[in-house]
Amino acid sequence: MELDAKGKRARASSSILAGDDRLSSLPDALIHQIMSFMKARQVVQTCVLATRWKNLWRSVPCLNIDRDEFNTEGPDRDFGKERQMFEDFTDHLLIPNNVSVALLDTFQLHTSDGYYGGRDIQAARWIRHSIKYSSHQPGIQRKGLSSSSWRLKRLHLSNVNLDESFTKHVTSGCPYLEDLELKGCSCAFHDITSHTLKNLILKNCSGLTAITSSTLTSLVIHIHEYTRSLLVITAPAVAYLLLESRSYEGGVSLEEMPSLAKASIRLLGNGPFRSKLGDDQFKLLDSVSNVTSLYLSDFKAMVPCEEFPEFNNLGTLLLDQCDLSDNFQILAYFLQSAPNLEKLTLRRCKFSKDPMKKEREGQVEQGCPNQLEVRCKNLKHTEIIYKDHDVQKLVELFLSISGSLPKNNIKLTKVDSPHR
Repeated sequence: MELDAKGKRARASSSILAGDDRLSSLPDALIHQIMSFMKARQVVQTCVLATRWKNLWRSVPCLNIDRDEFNTEGPDRDFGKERQMFEDFTDHLLIPNNVSVALLDTFQLHTSDGYYGGRDIQAARWIRHSIKYSSHQPGIQRKGLSSSSWRLKRLHLSNVNLDESFTKHVTSGCPYLEDLELKGCSCAFHDITSHTLKNLILKNCSGLTAITSSTLTSLVIHIHEYTRSLLVITAPAVAYLLLESRSYEGGVSLEEMPSLAKASIRLLGNGPFRSKLGDDQFKLLDSVSNVTSLYLSDFKAMVPCEEFPEFNNLGTLLLDQCDLSDNFQILAYFLQSAPNLEKLTLRRCKFSKDPMKKEREGQVEQGCPNQLEVRCKNLKHTEIIYKDHDVQKLVELFLSISGSLPKNNIKLTKVDSPHR
C-alpha cells in the first residue's frame, strides 16, 4: 500500500513536470481569488511553484499580513528572531516594487498582541509609507499618488499604534474605504470622521472621543479599557449598533439615529459601577427607542417607570443576565412601553431577591410592577432560559398577567451553566 501511494505521488509529480498543471492554467482573477484566503507569507511562497506563479503574488487584490505566521514552537523559541523575521518580511513586501497597497481591495495587518509588552510601533510606519508612497503599477514608484487611483475598500488593523495623522491619511488617501476594523489599537487621534465608511468595528481601542459619519450603516464598539472620556457618536444612517463597554465612566452619547433597527447593548462594570438603568444608561436607551430588535445585557432598572422611553417599534427583545430581583422592574417597563412586542427572551436573568444586598445599598422596591398594565397584546413567544430554581416567581408573574396576553406561549429552558 505504501509503495503504491509513493508510486502515485511519483506519477503525479511527473504529470506536473510534463505540463499537466491544471491550477496554473487558471485565469489570474481566479488564482487571486484563491490567494485571498491565504496569509501574506503563504502568498509570497507561491512564487516557487512554477514560472506561471513567479509574479502573481505582486498583484493580489487582498493582503493579510499576520505576525502569527512567523511563530515557532519548542522550548528554544526565539521571540526576538521571530519579530525580526516578521519586520524584514513586511519591510520588503510593502515597497512599491512589490505590493502596491493602492491597488488592493482589502488590507489586513495583525502585529504583536503581547509578546513584546505592547503594540507594534513599527506598524504605524508601514501604514504611513503605504498610503504616501504607492504606485499605479509594481515597479514604478510615484510619490504623492493621486487619490483617485486608490481602490482600497477594506482596512483591518490589529495591535497597532496609530498616530495623529492616521485618520487624515486614510480620509485623503482612501476615497473608497467602506470597511474599517481596528482591534487592540492605541489611537493618538481622538475622532474618526468619514463620508465613505459603511462598516466600522472598534475593539479595545483607546483614546477615541468622537465618531462622525453620514454613511455608516453598521457600528460595532467593544471598550474594555477604563476611560473618563465621553464618546459622542453621530451616525444618522446606522441600522445596526453593537455596544459593549466596561467601566466607561465618561459614558457614550448617541446622537439621533432614525435608521437604527437593531441594537445590542452590554454595559459592564464592577461594584458600584455595575450598570444600572439611570442617568447615562437611561439616555442611551432613549437613543435606541425606535429599534425593532433590542438586546440588553447586565442592566438593572433604577428610574421611575413614567420616565422610561416608549419602544413603539420594538418586536423582539432579549434581556440577558439582567437583574430582575427588584420586583421585575425592567421587564415590567418593557411590557408597558412596547405595544408591538411579539417575541421576548429572558436569558440567565437574576430572579431572587437578596434582602442583605437591598439593606446594604439602601434600595427601596418601587411599586410599578405590582400594578402592571400590559400593552403588548400581540406578544406570541416568551422563552425563559434559566439556571436556578427561582424561576418560579417569574412564571407566576406571567400567569398573573396571562389575561392581558392571550396569544402568548411560554417556553422554559434550563441550562446547567452560564454561556457567554
